[in-house]
Amino acid sequence: MEQTWASCYALLVRPSIHAAANAVAWAVLIGLICVAFVMVVILGPFGLILFGLLTLFVCTSAALRETMPIGSVAVPEARTTRERSPEQRAATAEDRVAMDAPLRFCRWCGVVLLVAGVAGFAWQRLQ
Repeated sequence: MEQTWASCYALLVRPSIHAAANAVAWAVLIGLICVAFVMVVILGPFGLILFGLLTLFVCTSAALRETMPIGSVAVPEARTTRERSPEQRAATAEDRVAMDAPLRFCRWCGVVLLVAGVAGFAWQRLQ
C-alpha cells in the first residue's frame, strides 16, 4: 500500500516528459480551434489558409531549433563542448523524440487547416 501511494504521489508531483508533451499538444489543439474560429469569422476561408501556413511555419521553426544551435552564443558553445557520454546523448535523443510527437501533431493540424481553407475558398468561389 505504501508503494502505491508513493508512486501516485511521484506521478502527480513530477509528470513524465510524455505526459507533459501530451498536455502541450492538447492545449495547442484547443488554442488552434479557438483561433481558427476567430480567423474564419474575420477573414473567411482565406483566414484558415493564413493560419495553416503560420502553424506550419512555427512547427518547422521549432523543429529546426531543436536539432541545431542557433544564435551567436550557442554556435561556439556547441563547437567547443566536449564529447558527451552515451547516457547523456541517449537522454537528449529521448527528449527530442518525446517533443517530436507534439510537433508532428501540430504540423498535421496546420496541414488540415490549410486544406480546409483551400477547400472553403474554392467552395466560396464556385458558388
